[in-house]
Amino acid sequence: WSSDVCSSDLPLSGGRHGYAQWLSDDTARIFTKVTKVNLSVEQVLALPVAFRVLVARPSPGRHGWSKIGKAEIPAAYVEPQRYAKKDVISGALTSYFKGVEKPATASELRGLETLAVWGHPHIIERLEAVAKGRKSKFHEQLRVIA
Repeated sequence: WSSDVCSSDLPLSGGRHGYAQWLSDDTARIFTKVTKVNLSVEQVLALPVAFRVLVARPSPGRHGWSKIGKAEIPAAYVEPQRYAKKDVISGALTSYFKGVEKPATASELRGLETLAVWGHPHIIERLEAVAKGRKSKFHEQLRVIA
């Protein structure tokens, strides 16, 4: 599989931008680098991944994310992502994978991304938080397991 690698001309502080690669399960892996410098696809793919999330469909088009090229999706990212979910009413914990939810314990969910669709402002805030070495307020609000 190959997919688009985007330069996200996100309005990050100081005129900086970030990078993402679209994956086959409608997620994007967001790279840790926040920069004013334009990177090549090869340079982007060598960066560490900050997080992988479902991105609200209108976000890239509405906010000027531009494609800088295509690249193979690494094997570790071909498989759909597993998610943690907590019912807001009952508090029941479940894991979500390929459209199937099943009961789970807190220890089984530890380290999994919370099932949520991320909009542009939330991705920006989370990426800047990662870049600054602090916790993301949006990510902390959504976390299933502390």
